[in-house]
Amino acid sequence: MVNDVTTETGDADVREPPGVPEEAKAARSRRRRLAYVAAALVAVSVVGALAVTQGGRTGVRPPAPRGGESASFTVDNLRPGQPAVSLAALRGKPVVMNFWASWCVPCRREMPAFEQVHRSLGDRVTFLGIASKDYRDSALAFLNKTGVSYPSGFDPSGSLAVKFGVMGMPTTVFISPNGTVLDTRIGEVSRQELENTISRLFAVS
Repeated sequence: MVNDVTTETGDADVREPPGVPEEAKAARSRRRRLAYVAAALVAVSVVGALAVTQGGRTGVRPPAPRGGESASFTVDNLRPGQPAVSLAALRGKPVVMNFWASWCVPCRREMPAFEQVHRSLGDRVTFLGIASKDYRDSALAFLNKTGVSYPSGFDPSGSLAVKFGVMGMPTTVFISPNGTVLDTRIGEVSRQELENTISRLFAVS
């Protein structure tokens, strides 16, 4: 009866038949380790791909490019009974469009600054919020809590966010009076950053 010989691989004990040269054992051990590394890399790639598809949705475009014409749209007003929100109706003035949601913590932090800048600039710059992937009641409660007075559209499915290539919230899109996307900011924006960007892009202070 032939007894198996156990070879230590560092990952698991693998039984080798007797008489196998040490060089062959070492080569097999290296191949096994390479296979484990390759499997781990594949797993990391899959997880990373899922992380950037926004809840499993694929085909999301990157943010709207600078100099590109903004996507025309009309969406329901978040506030019931108010007129629908249309980008075409805002032509002729610079627009600061902010995608947000009540469940988004950075959105909660930056929203008061947007309202402050909106009040300070008056009608020289149009501010527009887009409540995306949110429930109407939750979004309205958030607006009431923060005291935001400028219009907000309602985008519950996130389809408008997809058109503008929104990959995370908050995202702020700066649009020229003729409808050209001048800049897109992903993430929380401070009051100072907002004022500086508006001054740089629209020559308004």
